Amino acid sequence: MNKFMTTFLQTYVSKVRAKSFIISTLIIVLLIFLAANIDKIMDIFDSSEEVTTLQVDAEEAQYASIESMFESMDSEFSIEPYEGGDAPPTGAILTLEETDPLTFTISAENDLPEEQKTEIETALGEVQRMNTIQALNLSPEETASLGEAPAINYDIASEEGAEEEEEAAAEMNPLNSIIFYVTVIIMFFIIINYASQIGTEIAMEKTSRVIEMIVSSVPPVTHLMAKISAMISVSLTQLFVFVLAVVAAIQLFDFNDLISEFGLESNDRTVTLAIYSLIYLVLGLILYLSISALLGSFISRMEDLQQALLPVTMFSLIGFYIAIFNIWTSENMLVTVSSYVPPFTPFVMPLRAMHEGTSQVELLLGVLILLVTIAIVIWLAASIYRNSVLSTDKGILKNLKRIRRE
Repeated sequence: MNKFMTTFLQTYVSKVRAKSFIISTLIIVLLIFLAANIDKIMDIFDSSEEVTTLQVDAEEAQYASIESMFESMDSEFSIEPYEGGDAPPTGAILTLEETDPLTFTISAENDLPEEQKTEIETALGEVQRMNTIQALNLSPEETASLGEAPAINYDIASEEGAEEEEEAAAEMNPLNSIIFYVTVIIMFFIIINYASQIGTEIAMEKTSRVIEMIVSSVPPVTHLMAKISAMISVSLTQLFVFVLAVVAAIQLFDFNDLISEFGLESNDRTVTLAIYSLIYLVLGLILYLSISALLGSFISRMEDLQQALLPVTMFSLIGFYIAIFNIWTSENMLVTVSSYVPPFTPFVMPLRAMHEGTSQVELLLGVLILLVTIAIVIWLAASIYRNSVLSTDKGILKNLKRIRRE
């Protein structure tokens, strides 16, 4: 145990103190705090100011029509008659320039937000519509027919899947989507970063005389397990810092405006998704780093490192794309099958956890698959490393053949 902890601490401390670890961690923490204040940042670049009072400069009949229309729309504007002068700081002046057709001018000190512009345009459009109806002296039936849309039925077999996709998109919870995207993206980039590091660590030791001194004092399997544990701990440390940053952002900043603006409200799947996303994120990191250690054990030359780690890159990339591009169609056969394939499970299972059709048994089965796979990969890595630690054979295939003979 002493030898294990010595190797573990030496690897862990050296990686945590590395400039690349510190800089990348600080950048992500900064991005988390920026994301927590995205609404305030947008306000800095938005010169528009909300208007609370709308002073109307029009004849009495037109003023009454405009006032009643805004009231019928439950508008937040306070409608007042214009009494001269400039527009108030929190108000705007609505001037009726012409009556046929209605032409208005809105005067304000600052630009209005797009939502308020749309609300004013909608209300004035209805006023114009009512004036036109009165001018044409239409009956109530004719007036009602103006707003009727024709009944059109589409019977297109090939678009049944598209309709289901649109229904799924309508039911998608924005907060759940953010949790899913953050989980998958962070997992992908941590895997790509640390898989290369652990593969390089093991391959570099094997290709130098350092390994001969190491194995004379530390058993090869103990040394490998310490390396794998240290790199997994480093990745989990970085992940823990990210979680702390999120918690700190929640405690320090007011999210009420952000939640209301982007509709970030939880539903009955949010807690389940958050828990399983964290579980699959941790297990995914352990699985891929263990696979990287396994592949690094085959290497006897640094030139073969990128070739050996190619499967890690390919599998993580395929899993990432399956998850990202099937978020609207998460119940299709590709997602269901790939969620039980160990290299893809960490990416795809959080996607399935978003939907009520996925049971707890299926999610727990995915966890079990990952645990069994991780145990097998670590056992294989230890066996291969022990048999090839002092090998000088050139090429991955030669190493494989020699290990199979042994």
